[in-house]
Amino acid sequence: MVANLSIFNFNQMTKFIKRLIIIIIITLVADRILFYPVRFFYKRTTTTDEYKLNSTINKINDPVVFMGSSRCHHNYIPSIISDTLKTGIYNAGLWGARNIYFQFALLSNILERYTPKTICYEIHPTDYLQTPFSTIDKVGNLKPFIGYSSGCDDVLKKADYYYKSQLSGLYRYNSEFPNLLLGNFFIRTMVHFKGYKPLFGEMDTKYGKTTPEKFPYAIDKDKINYLQAFIDKCREKKINLIFLFAPMYAVEKNNAFLIIDSIVKKNGIPFINHYNFEGITGHPEYYYDFGHLNENGAKKYSSIIASELKKYIK
Repeated sequence: MVANLSIFNFNQMTKFIKRLIIIIIITLVADRILFYPVRFFYKRTTTTDEYKLNSTINKINDPVVFMGSSRCHHNYIPSIISDTLKTGIYNAGLWGARNIYFQFALLSNILERYTPKTICYEIHPTDYLQTPFSTIDKVGNLKPFIGYSSGCDDVLKKADYYYKSQLSGLYRYNSEFPNLLLGNFFIRTMVHFKGYKPLFGEMDTKYGKTTPEKFPYAIDKDKINYLQAFIDKCREKKINLIFLFAPMYAVEKNNAFLIIDSIVKKNGIPFINHYNFEGITGHPEYYYDFGHLNENGAKKYSSIIASELKKYIK
């Protein structure tokens, strides 16, 4: 009786293992089959994030590229700056607190195809402080570009995305399916904006946040290392690197810039800091919210910064 029961259990376990193996094989095959059409839609979507990443990494060849997170994305208008500098401009900024991990990985991918003459980097405290809302997970949108550059791959490994994406092709796009579909059926990005995304509407000072943004966080040594690696990569490629900081609506004496002042001095990098800028700071008609200019503010500021950049961009 005991022997028969053991044989029964062994047979059941064998059947279970076989079925499990079949399920795993079917899942992996289905993943690989579906991966190609999903990748096809990804490369053709017009949804902002995916479209800009594809354009920045695979298409643009402008001599001057603006990089950074949402304050770059919404504050710098390439057409205005280009008219003054008489050269091609592309705004590669993206919203979502895309910190230095993301920017270093993106730069690594850009340099695999072409080398801009100048990079204007809109620096932010999330690039060098231990901010709780901007960690290394921000590089997740670059999963579709695994294998494109060693620099990007290294950051994806550090963020624990790389090997999961190697195992499953669909994992690279798991959070982007709605954007892929909508971006293929509707035009969601205007090509002639050259990466700039306007914000419409005026800041409501009665109900919106109007106090200075504070960053009471310690220095993040790992982010500092990546920031220095970003600088070194530009120097290695002989790229003219300029740091920028666009105006904020409300300001105060801010120690968050001390570390950046030290870094730019050490590396000989120009830093155009307009954190507190007369004529724009404190003027709600130029702001969408406390940290982002609306369309009118971006037009005014882009004209100003374009004239100042003439000193550094020949």
